[in-house]
Amino acid sequence: MVSGWFRVGVVSAALLFLGASEALAKTVFLGGSQTAGWKYVGGFPDVVNKGAVSNTTAKILKTLSPVVGMKPEKIFILEGINEIWSPNASILSRYREILRRIHQGSPKTVVFVQSVLPVVNRPDLSNDKIRDLNAGLQALCAEIPGCVYVDLYSHFTVDGALNAALTTDGVHLRPDGYKLWQALIEKYVSMPNEEILRPEILAGLAGQSAPSQTAN
Repeated sequence: MVSGWFRVGVVSAALLFLGASEALAKTVFLGGSQTAGWKYVGGFPDVVNKGAVSNTTAKILKTLSPVVGMKPEKIFILEGINEIWSPNASILSRYREILRRIHQGSPKTVVFVQSVLPVVNRPDLSNDKIRDLNAGLQALCAEIPGCVYVDLYSHFTVDGALNAALTTDGVHLRPDGYKLWQALIEKYVSMPNEEILRPEILAGLAGQSAPSQTAN
């Protein structure tokens, strides 16, 4: 029979091991169900994925302290679609607070704010409003130290809306959508921050040429 203290010791060791994996995280993903989808389609196995269904910037703020405590090298954020009904100014205000807290608690962390993706065949959601929000996010990143804006939006559009071949419901992505997303950010996940922050690399992040992509 295994003694009680031994079982407790094994459980405690396992929890310490799991905690260490996050404590040593170099890269963290924050966002909603689109970000959470990486857990099911593969890609970025070494990233700590904090994406959650129905997430919002307000919810991220409530759970941000442990992420900042990891002091990761990079944080990638994609958020906004679940609160696009809210005024863009309110979303941007919460984004500003997220960025402020990260910079204050972990000043060496580089935050990659990814543009909100377009939608298609969703009369309840506005691509015009999403474009305006993205313009605000880009301007906000220009003001905040250690913040990099990543243009995803323009690479996912066809005729001003999300490429219908890349989505299951007008918002969430098919595997080919994740392939495109991965092609756009993979090197920035793996590239050292000091190299990413070179002006010519930053220019590519803001307006890079889309890689060739064949949608099925």
